[in-house]
Amino acid sequence: MNTDHVTTAGKAPSAVRRLLMHPLPRMILEAGIFFGTLFALKVTLIKPGLGLLGLDETVFRAWQGVLTIAAMFTVYVILMRLYEDRKASELSPAHLVKDGIIGSLTGAAMVSAVFAVLWIAGAWHIVSVGSISAMIVPVIWVILMATLEELIFRGMVYRIFEQWLGTIAALIISALLFGGMHIFNDNADLISVLSATSGGLLMGALYSLTGRLWIPIFFHASWNLTQAIFGSAVSGADIFGTYFESVREGPEWLTGGPFGIENSVITISLIFVVIAFLILRMQRRNLFLAGNLTK
Repeated sequence: MNTDHVTTAGKAPSAVRRLLMHPLPRMILEAGIFFGTLFALKVTLIKPGLGLLGLDETVFRAWQGVLTIAAMFTVYVILMRLYEDRKASELSPAHLVKDGIIGSLTGAAMVSAVFAVLWIAGAWHIVSVGSISAMIVPVIWVILMATLEELIFRGMVYRIFEQWLGTIAALIISALLFGGMHIFNDNADLISVLSATSGGLLMGALYSLTGRLWIPIFFHASWNLTQAIFGSAVSGADIFGTYFESVREGPEWLTGGPFGIENSVITISLIFVVIAFLILRMQRRNLFLAGNLTK
């Protein structure tokens, strides 16, 4: 029996599998499949389904956000199972509550500390108080955007780079990609990129400390939401609404200017202090991976 054909056919899937599992193609394909599936669900199920209910615009947007968040987690978990043949342990529900509380409190505390310093310096004050009900949709969409960015940048980009090139390279590369993305935001400049890059470093370290995405997701959402509540633009955007109508006065290096407090020297300094603390924690717990260039 001539086995040449059988042997060649048997090797083909293995070669294709190796190509698909190489870090760069895997990263690109996973992100593409993730976005493509979400877009398909949005245009074929979520929006048409909600449209049939005759909801007013506010309720429609709220439910659209909630269902999109649920879809993102579902698609991510299924994608990891089908593409990487593994359980998405980084989204372990057993740690959701604890990690969520830690991430939320940390993000809110850091942003509140920045506003406290601005208030003491006479550079920020509240003019009026808004409606809590008006913040419902902004809260949902802040969570949506934070979830989307963390699933992509920490769940895919950082995690895969860390497995491939090691923790240090992954922290630097993923943070630079995350920071560079923000150059396209309204009112962005080089300081904005530096600020976002430092944020990427911080959230990468938060992921490495636990091996889970919950703390980065809740930290990111709380970080953005607290800024919006106190009346600041979030990464240059004023699309989320505010609870406190407030005024920031003073030099832009202090207040952050139109980009928001993320451009403030106070914010950037605080982020780097926290990064140093997290890096020391990682070092003490031997959490720096060497990577595997053969993957």
